[in-house]
Amino acid sequence: VKLAGENPCSEDCDDGGDGGETKERKINLVHQFKLVECAYMNKKGFKEWLTDDDNIKRWKKFLAEELMAADYKLSDEEAAKQVEDGKLKEWKKNLTDFAKFILTNWKNTSIYHDVTEDIECSKIFYVGDENGDHFYCIKALYRTEQF
Repeated sequence: VKLAGENPCSEDCDDGGDGGETKERKINLVHQFKLVECAYMNKKGFKEWLTDDDNIKRWKKFLAEELMAADYKLSDEEAAKQVEDGKLKEWKKNLTDFAKFILTNWKNTSIYHDVTEDIECSKIFYVGDENGDHFYCIKALYRTEQF
């Protein structure tokens, strides 16, 4: 039963409208893991981050560590040699493909890092569009504590 002058929104809000209210969209993963948006990371900064010599040296080390984790018999020297002999080249090609994907979707991309604000840590890339919300990270750069 509807009465004249009744405010339908105060009762059950099925008036078909949004009541003029603004809705805020939150990404659960960002809030769940307390991710912080990299406000300093613009398109130019992203390109610089990818080509920075210090980052590339660090990433070589991470690749070697990943190889040694997969094969415990591998020495530091053997892992470093595998990185130099081709693993790095293959990894850079994949990173370039990923960078092209991010850059072509830049207007729909946000970049996050963990709450510790470790500038050197892996970045988490959010790409959202009409097809959905997607998070990407570069596995070899992501470091976790193992217990």
